[in-house]
Amino acid sequence: MEKDILFVSNWKMNLNCDEELDFASSNYDKFIEFAEKNKNTIILCPSFLNLYPLIKIFKETKIKIGAQDCSKHSKGSFTSQICAESLSLLGCKYCIIGHSESIKENKYTTDDILQKFSQLINYKISPIVCIGESIKEYENGTTIDIIIKKLEKFFNIINSNIIIPEYLPVCLAYEPLWAIGTGKTPTQDQLETTFAYIFEKTQKFCPQVKWKLLYGGSVNSKNIKKMKEIKNINGFLIGSASLNFQEFEKIVEL
Repeated sequence: MEKDILFVSNWKMNLNCDEELDFASSNYDKFIEFAEKNKNTIILCPSFLNLYPLIKIFKETKIKIGAQDCSKHSKGSFTSQICAESLSLLGCKYCIIGHSESIKENKYTTDDILQKFSQLINYKISPIVCIGESIKEYENGTTIDIIIKKLEKFFNIINSNIIIPEYLPVCLAYEPLWAIGTGKTPTQDQLETTFAYIFEKTQKFCPQVKWKLLYGGSVNSKNIKKMKEIKNINGFLIGSASLNFQEFEKIVEL
């Protein structure tokens, strides 16, 4: 059976406002084609300033628009932050939280990420929760231990006080910190083992949730074919490679 694959294109802050709009408009027809082909789900995550323009551009298409982060607060005196309610009102369908770059820059804690998660679920936005280990943790062979600790907190909050609609996907993006932007990736055997473990735990502790398991970290056209063969991977969180349209096309179509 053919997989339903999510391709999350995280534009980060690589383009300015005009460049983002030009990139989206110039490749509009191809984006539509990607989304129509097979069972692909294409999710574009531009800067906050271009969320609404892109939502308008791709209105009435299968392209989904996602945010790169959200506030842990519902509203109040929180200068520079954007709440999940506003993202929902714009028509935003997905939101990345817990990305290592955001954590590093903003000093987010696990509790912060859990609060963001709750906010997004409350406003029916699919969270894309990033989890991963450092190079030291990887070299020490503690990848699974790190994942356990992070997942347990999400399982606890889901089973204690959050009601997630059956139709709403919850995405877990395994992104080894040492693989982001480095060109390095885990071996296929390591990914098989890690994703089998994540799948097992999600089904055991929160089987009621519509989980989507993603991989992120130096995804490119050279390694994508083998990654797509891994049983429990449902999609990919792609950074800079998604802004080279010819490269992104290969990633989607290989």
